Amino acid sequence: MEASGLASIAAVGNRRLADIATPFALIDARLLARNIAEMQQTMGEIGASLRPHFKTHRTTWIAQRQRDAGAIGLTVATVAQLAKVTRDLGCPVLVSSLLQVCAATATDLRAAAAGGEVTFAIESDWSIESLRAALGPDVDAEAMIEVEAGCLRSGVPPAECGELARAAARSGFRVTGVFSYPGQSYIPGRAADAAEQEQAALEQGAAELRRAGFDPVHISAGSTPTMPFARSGVATEYRPGTYVFGDRQQHGLGAMARSALALTVVATVVAIHGDRVVLDAGGKALGRDAPRWLEGFGQLAGGSESLVTRLYDHHSVIESYDGEPLHVGERVAVLPNNVNSVMALLRSAWLSEDGETAEELLPQPDR
Repeated sequence: MEASGLASIAAVGNRRLADIATPFALIDARLLARNIAEMQQTMGEIGASLRPHFKTHRTTWIAQRQRDAGAIGLTVATVAQLAKVTRDLGCPVLVSSLLQVCAATATDLRAAAAGGEVTFAIESDWSIESLRAALGPDVDAEAMIEVEAGCLRSGVPPAECGELARAAARSGFRVTGVFSYPGQSYIPGRAADAAEQEQAALEQGAAELRRAGFDPVHISAGSTPTMPFARSGVATEYRPGTYVFGDRQQHGLGAMARSALALTVVATVVAIHGDRVVLDAGGKALGRDAPRWLEGFGQLAGGSESLVTRLYDHHSVIESYDGEPLHVGERVAVLPNNVNSVMALLRSAWLSEDGETAEELLPQPDR
């Protein structure tokens, strides 16, 4: 990534990291570029397309880097994200969440659907009816059916895809495929099986669409933990998001190497009492994600790997610090458990090439 390319994202120009108020998210520009390129290369090797999730980084600048690398479009989770992406990037978008649209968001929804290539998730008669009511009778829109693939969240059994597609078509939707979310892959040791469950569910769902007279152009799979097991043959596209940064979860699940983790939260030591160290980055910076299998709320990067063991809104506590001596006022870098939460909570995110200076990413969109 050329230094001149960073200028386009600057909100206040190049800054010394030491002059930026903590806590803030620090993104290693070279690792970010490498992660984007490597995932795109993986997709090319298996003959699939990439439709990465916008919710991880929430920035049009990074989204454009993904598009420049070859992504066919983006995946979003909310009406606000949809409006942002269609307005600023104008690229094809899959809305992967089931939207409960109200009067306050219906206008944005209609504008996005009318002005761009938007595909909506459906999984029930209710989702079809509520979307059509929000869009109005005249807006032409695509829909993809969410298939349940072992996560036990939302999605229909594959055998019901044909019937649901007919109901969507009667309401004026063009059904173009199926997608799924293998959320069970977020349990250690489950990713390989989750990937195979997903492939089987998508294959059956697509077959049901064909039997019902629909052409499943898009067969959409994946989340970052299952990407090491992505293969050709069933899915035409994959939708990982966290891969751009990585985090402790992805490393613990075996999806990403420690050396690929591109985002840390920079915090200041505000108190020291023996082995107890207090930082100014709490739950509103690190997030509160703490899977039962992953100890702590974050981990120091660098020489010490001490864990953040307690979390408050604006403070966190390392109860047993075991590295080189720290001092009040010193800055440390924390590897967060979930970068999606960090980027949703923090309004200060900076991109650095050299670890000394950085450019600020443009303000993130509303939730």
